[in-house]
Amino acid sequence: MKLLDKHILTELLGPFLFGVAAFTSLMFAGQDLFKITEMLGKFHAPIGDIVKLVLLRMPMFVVYTLPMAMLLATLLGFGRLSGDSEVVALFAGGISLYRIAVPVAIVALSVTGISFVISEIVVPSTSMQFETIRAKLVNEPLKTDKSFAGVVEKDGITSTVFYVQRGIDAEKGTLKDVVVMQYRENKPAAFIYGSEARWNMEDNTWAFMNGYWKSLNTGHTMTMTFSNSETHIVKLDRTPKEMALLQKGADAQNNLSFAQLRSVLKMLNSSGQDINTYRVQLYQKISIPLATLVFALIGTPLGLRPHRSSSAMGLGLSIVIIFAYWVLMNYMSILGNSGVIHPAAASFIPTVAGIAAGVFLIVRAAK
Repeated sequence: MKLLDKHILTELLGPFLFGVAAFTSLMFAGQDLFKITEMLGKFHAPIGDIVKLVLLRMPMFVVYTLPMAMLLATLLGFGRLSGDSEVVALFAGGISLYRIAVPVAIVALSVTGISFVISEIVVPSTSMQFETIRAKLVNEPLKTDKSFAGVVEKDGITSTVFYVQRGIDAEKGTLKDVVVMQYRENKPAAFIYGSEARWNMEDNTWAFMNGYWKSLNTGHTMTMTFSNSETHIVKLDRTPKEMALLQKGADAQNNLSFAQLRSVLKMLNSSGQDINTYRVQLYQKISIPLATLVFALIGTPLGLRPHRSSSAMGLGLSIVIIFAYWVLMNYMSILGNSGVIHPAAASFIPTVAGIAAGVFLIVRAAK
C-alpha cells in the first residue's frame, strides 16, 4: 500500500467510525429505545438482559448505517484534505482524482462485503436471540409459538390451505392446533383439525392427532374423529424446517438470510401466493450493502469542494443525500411490492442511479 493510500484511509477512518456509532445510535433510539426503556421500567427487566438486548439489536442497524457512515467519512475526510489544500498539492504533483478515488472504492467494496456477511450470517442469529430474551421479559410467546399459514398447490385442480394456530417445534417436528382446508376445483372438499401434527420423515407426511376430518363434498357430509392413539395422515409437502421458515418469513422478512428468503420464496411461488414483497426483500439483501459503494462515489467528489470542508456542512449534506436515497428506495419498494414494476428493478434502480450519479460527479470534478 502506497503512502497516498494510507494517508487517505487514515483521514476516512475517524469519520467512518464516528458515523457508524452516531447513525446506529440514532436508528436504535428511533426504533427500539422506548420499547427497551419500557421493559426496564414496566417489567423490571434486569440490567444484564437490557444490555444483551441492546447489543443483539446492533447488527441489524449496522447493515443500514455502514453506507451512511461511508458517505459521512468521504465528505468529512476529503473536506478536511481540501480545506488544508492537500488536494491542491496532490493535483499539482500530477495525481488525478481517479487515483485518489481508488482506495475509497476498494474500502467501499470491502465494507459492502462485510455488510452482506453481517446481514446473511449475524442478523438472523442475533435477531432470534433478541426475540427470545424480549419475549421472556414481557411474558409473550416466542415467534415459534405464533400462528402462521400457508398454501400448497398440487396440480392446478387441488390445493390445500393450512393454518397453524399455536406454532411449531422444528426440532421435534410438531405443529400445534392445526387447521387444514382441502380444495378441489376451487371448492371446499375436506376440513381437517388436529391438536397436534407430527412429522413422519419416512414418507414425508404429517400425522394429525386428537382431532377430526370432515368431508365437504357436495351431496353428502361425513365426519371422522381420531384421538391421541389414532392418527390421520396429511401430505402438506412442507418439512418442519420449511414450516419454520414460513413462520419466520411471515413475521420478520428483514431478519431472514438471503438463503432463507430464497427458500420461502420458492415455497410460496409453488403455491400461487403473492411473492412480490418477498422478492423485493430478497434483492434488497444485495442492493442495500451496495449502497456503501454508491455513497462513496457520491461523497468523494462532493467532499473535495472547498466550501464543503466544515464538519457541520459535511454532516448536513450527508443527511440530505441519505434522506433522498432512502426516500427513493422506499418509493421503489412500494412499487415493487404492489407489482407496478419488477421487484429486481425496484430494488436496484436506486443503486444504479446512485452509482451513475457518483461516476458523473467524479468525471466532472476530474476535468
